[in-house]
This record gives sequence, structure tokens and C-alpha cells, in this order.
Amino acid sequence: MIPGALPRIRTTIARWLEDGVLSGSGSRLVARAHGELAAHGIARPLRVPTRAGGEPIVTIAVGGATLGGSGKTRVALACARELASLGANVVLVGHAYRATPRWARVVTPNDALADVGDEALACARELAGTPASARVRVVVGPSRQAAIDLAAALVPHVDAVVLDGPLQLSPLRASLAILALDADAPWGAGDVPPAGDLRAPREALLAHADHVAHVDATPRAALVESPRRVTELASLAASLARNEARIGLFTAIARPERLERALVRAGLVPAEVVRAADHGPVTPRLARRLADLPVDLWLTTAKCAVHLETLDLRAPRAILDGSVVLAPPIALALRDALARGRPGTAAIRSSA
Repeated sequence: MIPGALPRIRTTIARWLEDGVLSGSGSRLVARAHGELAAHGIARPLRVPTRAGGEPIVTIAVGGATLGGSGKTRVALACARELASLGANVVLVGHAYRATPRWARVVTPNDALADVGDEALACARELAGTPASARVRVVVGPSRQAAIDLAAALVPHVDAVVLDGPLQLSPLRASLAILALDADAPWGAGDVPPAGDLRAPREALLAHADHVAHVDATPRAALVESPRRVTELASLAASLARNEARIGLFTAIARPERLERALVRAGLVPAEVVRAADHGPVTPRLARRLADLPVDLWLTTAKCAVHLETLDLRAPRAILDGSVVLAPPIALALRDALARGRPGTAAIRSSA
């Protein structure tokens, strides 16, 4: 097979699934073939930087079981924060999906969506102003290799790199591989594209993972813009019900129905729901609909909120807090991985 062809084939099939191109009686056959390709493609080729002593840098790989909607970015961000709390300098390598970064770069809260992507931008903004911001930098690039190469050259030196996307690396395995699973529907539709939305067969995903992180879609709280305040979901639901407010929900995520069900369970029942494609963009038709709908408050996630910044909405927004609390075994595994691969303050260099 031509070098690099496997990832392109897998990406093409995944895009066909998202666009609805593949359907009908032949989908199961294609799914079986794609499952074999996906199982072989779980470990992503990546040159891992090494320290001056020759030891590879600590790498934490966080992959999702499904094509979006597993919560892997939320887990990756939680891992970066946990490592920072242990005193490590960390780089969170994002994937910049649907963006076009021309070179590897550190993401700032003021970057353009088209340059760095919604998830990397949301992560940079969530870190800003927190204790972790001094130790965690978000990096994207035209490729993951370009991003991790930049991470190796940053000052102060980087102790660990958290990769948002790949579950496992090759030829060197990741220091720790974490598989993100949706708590309600961990295996999505139960099959690989085009018959389902699994990135690879279940057995192959589990075989490559060191730990599994179950991600609850229920938000923890919400940041209301006007007046600006953080409120628990139960309090927000009670206040909106008391005032008979009309709630709108805007999403630009995969499997938005997970969030909708979680909000209903929390007592927040949207009167209007507007869905953009995963990672956007907001089309002109959707923009007009968002501007015209009679709602009193828009609910949205931090990732989705970056798509609304240029729109003139009638109602204020409440940004849902989807932060993840890592299970104790994962937090302990992160501590152990850092202890094994962090020899003091030795500088990091790129491996040949």
C-alpha cells in the first residue's frame, strides 16, 4: 500500500459517513472492510521528542471511541490540568479540525477560529485566567507531528504532551493511552463506518487503551453572560421555569442528542434547537434563524460558543460547563507516567 494511504482512506470513509454518501445494502460490507483498516490504523505514526538524556518525553494519548461525541477533548483538557497541578509544564496538542493553520503555533484566546479550530480555541479560553494557564499551552499545526515538534522547542521546557485525538502511537507507544467513552452510549451505533460511528472495532480500541474514561454529557454548571455569573444547572433551570423563559439550544458538535437528553434530565427543556454540523460552520441560513428565533436565553457549549461570536443574537448566552473530573485511577496513572518520564529539569530535544 502507498505510504500514508491508510489514513486517507479512513478519513474519506468517515467523511462519506458524515455526509450520508454511504447507505443501503452495501454499507455492512464496506463497514467490515473499514473495520479492518481502522484496527490497523489505531496507532498513529508519530516521532516522539526525547530529552537530552535520550528518554522520550511523556506522551498522553486521548482517543474517542466514536467519530465525535465521546468527550475526548474534555478528557484531554482534564489530563493537561491534572499534570499541571503536579507541577508539570504541559502542551495540549489539538487537531484544528476544519481549520487551516499554516504552521505550528501556540493557541491564544484571541486567535481566529479559521486559523486554529473551535476545540483548540475553546481549550485556550477555558485555561485563560486559571491556575493551569501558567503551565499548559495549547498547540495546533498543519499536522500533529509539526505541533509536537514545536512543543519540543518551547521554553520553558515541556514535561508532557497530551494529544487530543490518537488513542495510541507508533513505533513508540504512548506513556499512557486513555479511551474516552460516552457514559450513556459508549459504543455509539455499535459498528464502524458506514454502518455505524465507531472509529475501530470495540475489541481493537480496548486492546490499545490503558484506561477508559466514561464521560457524562450532563453539564456541571453554566456561565450566564448577562448579568455575568456562574450558576449551577438546577438553579438555572428553576430560575428559567419561574420566569417562564424560552430556552434555545445551539450546537456544533457530534451526537448533539446526548446533550439535549442531559439538559432535559436537568430540567432545561429547549423550546428551540439549532444544530450546525460538527465543528461548524454556521451557514447564512442558520445565522438568520438564530437571529430571528424568539428565545430568552441561548444555551451552548464552550466549543459551540466560538461559532456565535460574530452573530447578532437577540438573547444572551449561557455557556455550559462540560469539564470532566478524572476518575482516581486515571489521575494516579498520570502521576505515575509523569514520575517515570520526568528526570528533573533536563532539556528536551527532537529525536532524529
